[in-house]
Amino acid sequence: MTGDWLEEATRECGLAAPTQFPRDLLLELDWSPLLVEAVALPKLTPGRMREWLRRRGIHHPVAEDSHGMKGCMVANRGHGVLFYDSTLERPETRFTVAHELSHFVLEQWLPRRKAVRVFGESILPVLDGDRAPTDDEVVTALFERIPLSKPQSLMTRDTSGLLTRRAVMEAEHHADLLALELLAPAALAAPLVSDDLPDNEVRGRLVFRFGLPWEMAAPYVLWLRRRLGIPRFSIDQFLGVEGE
Repeated sequence: MTGDWLEEATRECGLAAPTQFPRDLLLELDWSPLLVEAVALPKLTPGRMREWLRRRGIHHPVAEDSHGMKGCMVANRGHGVLFYDSTLERPETRFTVAHELSHFVLEQWLPRRKAVRVFGESILPVLDGDRAPTDDEVVTALFERIPLSKPQSLMTRDTSGLLTRRAVMEAEHHADLLALELLAPAALAAPLVSDDLPDNEVRGRLVFRFGLPWEMAAPYVLWLRRRLGIPRFSIDQFLGVEGE
């Protein structure tokens, strides 16, 4: 992805700019152009997702490995089903929905929109795996940097539950960043981290203002401060004893 991918994804995702916080993306899905259905299941597991899909005649592979699954996006042919654990606390639900929706935007919505802009709707059977691309389409896609293959599964794990492929790790990182931008836009969050306060106090500001989970507010503070060129808080510097 290019350096401005986050700005592009936020602009092109089809979601209106938030007018109030904490933001509830579940309430916005019905009014957005994103073809995503949200499904809440208690104690989410691959088996429960598979059964929900089977009852609706949807045959889509779902990995067996759950490892404390909070949410999952099942996407195909430009449509998505966003599963999330209905037993989560509200901040966790808010972020889980934003994270899974970000996967859909980055891996389904945006690539398909770009491909259709360049090739027209005739490219959709290629994106859906119904036919192979022509030589001309392959060359054009290379120059335009448009993927023509179906997105890979992001549920690949090793036996300990850790992500094993670099591409998967990057996809998860990008989904986290877009989710944070959707829930707590950097333009609004940056002023809350711009003064010389301990990280935990700044985290508390983000949690209170935007309803972020505590554990996700921590990396966001660091990311925002790096973006603003602000050094990490030093207790010695704060007390005026640094270097003594």
